[in-house]
Amino acid sequence: MNKTGMWMIGGIVLALGTAPQAARAAGLEEINPEVEYRTCLDMVRSKPKAALEYAGQWAGLGGGIPAEHCKASAMDALGEHHAAATLLEDLATQKRATAEIKASLLQQAAAAWSSAGQTERALGVLNAAITVNPQNSDLYEDRAVLLANDNKLWEAIDDLNTAIDHQPQRVSALALRAAAYRRLQVYDLAGADIQKATKIAPKDPDLWLEAGNLALATKRPNDARQNWMTVLRLAPDSASADAARDNIEKLDVKQ
Repeated sequence: MNKTGMWMIGGIVLALGTAPQAARAAGLEEINPEVEYRTCLDMVRSKPKAALEYAGQWAGLGGGIPAEHCKASAMDALGEHHAAATLLEDLATQKRATAEIKASLLQQAAAAWSSAGQTERALGVLNAAITVNPQNSDLYEDRAVLLANDNKLWEAIDDLNTAIDHQPQRVSALALRAAAYRRLQVYDLAGADIQKATKIAPKDPDLWLEAGNLALATKRPNDARQNWMTVLRLAPDSASADAARDNIEKLDVKQ
């Protein structure tokens, strides 16, 4: 669900124009907030502990919301999901944040709450994010994933319908809707979504993974194997490939 990433540079740093006033007061060279933000988020991915310390120091020099956002991202990466979610929600209340930024912060907070095992809290935060930015398809897709994981498949499909209405060629939403239809045994609609999505993105491994799942559900094991082998050819080192390998192994055991 965490899709904020580098997009937030243009949002938070440029929109808020963070100025390191504390650094100037201390006679230090003024730091570039965009460079600091990129550096900090890069560290979150590779060295989250170092990123947390870095963000704290930057915040002390007047880093503002970008520094606090990086701090929250580092805490989330370190498994401190509750604290990260709380901080992200607090940041979303800042008056200087635009509606788009608030929604993005709430989206990341929802992901943190979900990682903390608090699905209802995550759903509530996503509801708030959608209220702030109702045209954001990412938010509907994230909420659909949570709903589907809770077996609320028709509600998930409603959200995916909205996401696809906003972006008719949104492949990820089509794949998720196909999976939901498959679980509901509405196989014709699942197949239609897979067919449409593969025309848009014929090399997307997630689509071929779901195509295999659908083939197995409709008692076509040979087609399922072929689709999963396609996943292995397209993205052998991906999570989709890991799932495809597991599925092939299970299929081999049955046969």
